[in-house]
Amino acid sequence: MRIRRLISIIALVLTIVSGQLIEVIQTFAATSATVTITATPEYLAMTNDSGNWTIGAIAEAATKYFTADSLIMAEPLVDGDMKGTLTNTGSVTSDFEIKVAAFTGGVGWAISTDATPAENEVSIRAGVTGMANRAAMVQVITTYTDLKTSISASGTIMWGAELLTGTFTDGVAKSGTLTLLVSKS
Repeated sequence: MRIRRLISIIALVLTIVSGQLIEVIQTFAATSATVTITATPEYLAMTNDSGNWTIGAIAEAATKYFTADSLIMAEPLVDGDMKGTLTNTGSVTSDFEIKVAAFTGGVGWAISTDATPAENEVSIRAGVTGMANRAAMVQVITTYTDLKTSISASGTIMWGAELLTGTFTDGVAKSGTLTLLVSKS
């Protein structure tokens, strides 16, 4: 009888302990989990440190330079000749593009699509450090054209330009705008 009672007590204790053990195991089981999300936004931004090109009086069939000293660029194109600095202030590798709007004032000046402007036209070409020569410069037209591609975030390039005139039919002051654009590479 004592053995039966002892066995019953042991069985009861094991049942209680195993039940608590199951509860302890269940208490340590995860009932939720988290996921940490980390993201870096891609954004496009740029700066240009040279916002004005004041030419003044210009003759027919003349060339003016947007350079550090307003003189013709050396070949190959070098930093010391360039007028402006473009900086990719965005977070991704980007391309810099350029375009020009027709000039206003009097009869205005149309934009030539080549380096030989005609009557009441101007031709604008732009270049960056490292181009082999002026012939390698980009013809700037009224739609965006690549000036320099694959500029890393925080990267910079030095740039300059030249303006060639055709012939004129009036002497009214003209005004035009070069527009620079950053786009994702």
